[in-house]
Amino acid sequence: MVDLWIMTFSAARREWLSKAVSSEPEIRIAGTAATFPFLRSLMLESSADISLIDLQPEIPSSTTNDWLDELLELTSIVVLSPEPDPATFNRIRRAGVGSVLQSSASSEQIVHAIRGVASGLMVFDSALAPQPSEDELLEQLTPREGEVLRLLADGLGNKDIAVKLGISEHTIKFHIHSLLGKLGAASRTEAVTRGLRSGLIEL
Repeated sequence: MVDLWIMTFSAARREWLSKAVSSEPEIRIAGTAATFPFLRSLMLESSADISLIDLQPEIPSSTTNDWLDELLELTSIVVLSPEPDPATFNRIRRAGVGSVLQSSASSEQIVHAIRGVASGLMVFDSALAPQPSEDELLEQLTPREGEVLRLLADGLGNKDIAVKLGISEHTIKFHIHSLLGKLGAASRTEAVTRGLRSGLIEL
């Protein structure tokens, strides 16, 4: 069971989001809030696994990012945004688990994202993901993640990579989730493509 907090200013959106996620029997709503301060009161009264945050254009990005830092200490986050700024995207990406979708995402897409995040994945709408620079990638990928990325480019599966590197398949999954986030990639294929373009993989 996944416990979920929902925050959005619009009462109509709160109702719609509540109905959308309630269609999934494995998701339980721990509470809803109209603003970040109200959400803080929920933190004191209940606990949750994931925060579903529906951002509004009227909320300054600086305010959003301050609250995201606090929320990321307690839960994973699924953000719905009309156009997230790079700082918002990067905060979630660097947390290792989370999702950023467009505000117009369907109920099916939102439930899919919640399921993915609950499983430890990162789920991003590729149309919203800023393209990381080569310098940023070189700073962020660890040597082990670089090895895994190059083996992905060779077409190896998780089990084969684990055998080749002498580590567990679970650890390989962790590294893949991490490098997908750092590359801003939605799939293994996209990660390899961006790795090639940034010079992280040599042909």
